[in-house]
Amino acid sequence: MKETVVEISAIVIAYHGMKFLPDCLRTLSDDLSSLSHEIIVVDNGSNDGSVAYVKEHYPDISLVENKTNLGFARAVNIGLEKARGRYLYILNQDLRFPPGTAVSLLERLKADETIGLIGPRYIGFDGKLQKSARSFPSYRHIFYRALFLDRLFPRHRRFADWRMGWFDHETEKFVDQPMGAVMLIPRKVVEEVGLLDEKFPIFFNDVDYCRRLKAAGYRLLYYPGATVEHYAGASVRQKPLKMRIISSLALIRYLKKYARPREYPLVVLCAVILLIGLIPLSIAVLFKKKPT
Repeated sequence: MKETVVEISAIVIAYHGMKFLPDCLRTLSDDLSSLSHEIIVVDNGSNDGSVAYVKEHYPDISLVENKTNLGFARAVNIGLEKARGRYLYILNQDLRFPPGTAVSLLERLKADETIGLIGPRYIGFDGKLQKSARSFPSYRHIFYRALFLDRLFPRHRRFADWRMGWFDHETEKFVDQPMGAVMLIPRKVVEEVGLLDEKFPIFFNDVDYCRRLKAAGYRLLYYPGATVEHYAGASVRQKPLKMRIISSLALIRYLKKYARPREYPLVVLCAVILLIGLIPLSIAVLFKKKPT
């Protein structure tokens, strides 16, 4: 990372983002206007005109143009290495920022040095609450999901523990993992813990990073005092089977990374369960009626 010269570095990861970037950058720029800041856009090989849009409308933004899609984790790391802020604001492109968002997150983060990462409350572009706080996934969560227990008992403290279905998301709470679409982290924490693990290029890099932060002794805060608008799942909806396969493989890799040798049979069993779970979606995609 570069020498510190601004209060906050906002790092926006972009990929074919013309649907979202105009609103994202407009609201982000307005929201950061009262703070010493920089905005870094790391583009992962877009060919939809988004790079030209940033150059034309935001010449002061620091733009990194990757020739190909290097994955979310690598793009974030490029942004972190370029950042000059005391606080690092890692952002998806499919966001809109109401006034006061960054100031609210920053003030709460500064008030408690034990916090290694803070994330906001999310609502969709339709105004509906998005349940974003999570527990770290474990073997039992895979079994519960395979048996539909988390769906049959969506508010159960044990069966719905992974996605915290019992939590109202209206209360400030220290959690395992706030959603990775917005992550505000002190620079000193990143310098201590390191960059994102690029073995998780798209999915579970945020989960892995949160786990590393907790292992280093930091707390992670879900903070509903700040609300961000988030258009969730845009890329997943475009290619549901491909994204589900990538997500399942990333979850298997995550479980394996933290497994003790005696737990390897459980990792294999979870892998089998996850791959079997892809069969219904594969059939649905195969037989989906093509538009005429």
